[in-house]
Amino acid sequence: MDLITVGVVCADVMVRPVEALPRRGALAVVPTLEMHVGGLAGVTAMVFSQLGGDSAFVGRLGKDSFGDYLLSAMQSAGVDTSAVRRDPDCHSSATVVLISEDGERTFLHHLGTNALTCEADLDFCAIAQSKVLHWGGPAITPMLDGAPMGRVFEQARALGVKTSMDTCYDGKGVWLPLIEPSLPHLDIVFSSIEEARCYTGKESPEDIADFYRAYGVETVVVKMGADGLFVKNAREQHFIPAHHVKVIDTTGAGDASCGGFLYGYLNGWSLERCGRLANAVGGLTVQRMGGAEAIESLEATLAFMESGAC
Repeated sequence: MDLITVGVVCADVMVRPVEALPRRGALAVVPTLEMHVGGLAGVTAMVFSQLGGDSAFVGRLGKDSFGDYLLSAMQSAGVDTSAVRRDPDCHSSATVVLISEDGERTFLHHLGTNALTCEADLDFCAIAQSKVLHWGGPAITPMLDGAPMGRVFEQARALGVKTSMDTCYDGKGVWLPLIEPSLPHLDIVFSSIEEARCYTGKESPEDIADFYRAYGVETVVVKMGADGLFVKNAREQHFIPAHHVKVIDTTGAGDASCGGFLYGYLNGWSLERCGRLANAVGGLTVQRMGGAEAIESLEATLAFMESGAC
């Protein structure tokens, strides 16, 4: 595999538009209710595969209908799921996503089997044959948070494998200790600007990038939503504006953009072009429900990237 992702995958039950909840005990009719694959690791693997790369997802799922759906959807996208463990005693992770008219989301999340994914689930013989190991889900993969994932990344790097992490919102307010043991062993960090401000204590994208890079991280990607991306490594930095599109749903756009960036990175693209592909993936994703389905091929994504819709 070019890319192995470990961490969060969940079934997203998506409802749109929701501007207010019905009163307790009442019923409200909604025009759109769909189910899609969500999760920082699952979506990244799917997008990477749909762009033409070889990817695998490592994690846990329950032996339930949500787990069946998630496996089927990832496999249909070309993701290798042979290392996924099915747990008969725990439900698969799922999220109810309430989406407003302008695309903003409110989440009700069940950790489920993502809470059980741990170091023992990782096959280092398989990792040694890959090019990048990507962790999606600090704060919502508690068995990997902190020292465990630091050890995993240290061992992966010793095998000559590049390492990557996409941060997640920490509802408990712990923040930096969840990821700090991983930072000295990372090549790439992805972080939304809202989360990054909490993890780093810094405000600007430049200061956030410098904070991460002080630990030895090679490349930092700060995801800024409607303001695009900021990317920085030791040699250069770029602000890349977002595409001007009609926003339907922003769920998973950041996760999907990681798949785009990693595809370019593994194909030897320049930092700026990797960022532009990540930005294009995000721009396509927000125009549809779900986090991965909008990415149909590399050719279509490149055509959108070059369309000048920024």
